[in-house]
Amino acid sequence: MTGPHTLAAHGGRAAVRRSRAGGTGGTGRGRGPRAPRLVGAELMKLATGRWQLAGLCVVLAVHALPLLLWGAQADPARAWISLRARSGFLLAYAMMFFGLVLVTSEYRYRTVTHAWLVSPGRVRVLAAQATTVVLTGMVLSSLVFAAWWLRGAGRHGGAAMRSDRPAQLLSAYLIVVAVVCAAGLTGVALGELTRGLGLGAGTVALSGLVEAVLDGARFHGPVTAPSGVLLWPTTETPVSSLSAAISWAVVLIAAASASLRRDLPS
Repeated sequence: MTGPHTLAAHGGRAAVRRSRAGGTGGTGRGRGPRAPRLVGAELMKLATGRWQLAGLCVVLAVHALPLLLWGAQADPARAWISLRARSGFLLAYAMMFFGLVLVTSEYRYRTVTHAWLVSPGRVRVLAAQATTVVLTGMVLSSLVFAAWWLRGAGRHGGAAMRSDRPAQLLSAYLIVVAVVCAAGLTGVALGELTRGLGLGAGTVALSGLVEAVLDGARFHGPVTAPSGVLLWPTTETPVSSLSAAISWAVVLIAAASASLRRDLPS
């Protein structure tokens, strides 16, 4: 015999199962906010937070002194050859750390519990965080690349910085943006997999050390692949390192999505 209490119990267990499975897709009623709202919430937290926005401003400010020193070099060829490294190398690893901090801070302050309650589809929360990092990486890399290019063009003329060869200039810019965003996504994924800033930072450091020692992994692992692209001259494009940086970001994000089924420790 089935009574109202039995039906309620069955309904409650079904709701819990749907919640733990991350929802059933769609954006209907009871399924949590849509993706743009989640991205907006992440951007709002970034804009109103105390340390994350300040850290990004420091990353931009760090480029000021190199712009004054290296930007005054007399060799026009050097200005173009080093454009990709100077505009992207520091920023790529800053974005990797930023993605790590963005995710692990949710676990540190336990705000992830509220996020998962508001949006039962946990993958949406991860997607919003990844989108926030990509948007931030695109903006910052565009600003830094433009600053270095303008410095070189002002010193040596637009022709020296390939203003007369837009395809080369666009290629250099897109590579910087792609690698910076891929590094940020790697940080997001590692943050979700480790769920702790100390463990995540240690994983990055250990992985980078192992990759640097092993010949087969050097400049092709998740940590050193960005270096394999950005430390090379702008006139050269290490396709294998570029592919590795993007591929690792995709693979790690997929692994992070699968790890969302883990419950939070009590």
